[in-house]
Amino acid sequence: MIDILNIILKDTYTVSQLKRRVRMLQYYFQQKFFQSAINEAISPEDAAWFKTLPASFLNLFNKDNLSQIIAQLSSQINKMPVITVFLPFEASEGTLDQIGIKARSLFNPALVLDIKYNPSLTAGCAISWKGIYKDFSLHSRIEERKPAILESFKKFLR
Repeated sequence: MIDILNIILKDTYTVSQLKRRVRMLQYYFQQKFFQSAINEAISPEDAAWFKTLPASFLNLFNKDNLSQIIAQLSSQINKMPVITVFLPFEASEGTLDQIGIKARSLFNPALVLDIKYNPSLTAGCAISWKGIYKDFSLHSRIEERKPAILESFKKFLR
C-alpha cells in the first residue's frame, strides 16, 4: 500500500491534488471493472498525470481489491503530515509544484501542502504547522513596525 501512495505522491504536492487523484483513480477503475457510468470531468493536468503512471502501478488494482485500496489510501492521507500555506494569490499548478518540491526538500519527503488563499497578505506568505501560525508577509512586517513608521511620517508633517 505504501508503494501505491509513494507513486501517487511522486509528483503530487497538495492535499487537494492528492484527494482528486485518488478519486480519479477510483472513478477510472470503477468504470473499468464495473462499467459504472460516472461522469467526472478530468482536467487536462490530471489526464496528463494519469498517462505518466506505469502499467505495473495500474495492474495493482483489480475489482476485488479496489475498494480496500481506496479506503486504505484515504486513511493514509488523513494521517500524513500537512503544512498549511496561506498565499495572497491563486497559485497555478506549476507554482504549487515548485512550492511542494521545496517544502519536501526542506522538511519531509512525504509532506503535503494545504494551500489557502488569503488576500490580506502582501508580498509573502503565512504558514501554519502543528498549530503554530507564522506570518512572513510584508503586511505583518509593516504591522510590527507600525509605531516607528507612523513616527517617521509625523516628522514630515510638521
